[in-house]
Amino acid sequence: MPEPEKRIIEFDRLNALGKAVFVGGQGVRLLANLIEGTLEKAATLFVEAERAFLEGRGEEIEDAKILEEHHERP
Repeated sequence: MPEPEKRIIEFDRLNALGKAVFVGGQGVRLLANLIEGTLEKAATLFVEAERAFLEGRGEEIEDAKILEEHHERP
């Protein structure tokens, strides 16, 4: 797929509609970059937390056991 052309936009020469489209496009691009960065950070954090959890589990550590249960009556 060919790469899109990069054009130099002279903002001063745009009419009102062109300026609105330009500013709106820049806003959408900024929002998309923020969302992408947030998702990348969240994915990295999840992978690191999972790796730390799996590395922290040792053979000498047993699963949790319930020692006592207390039932409260309403």
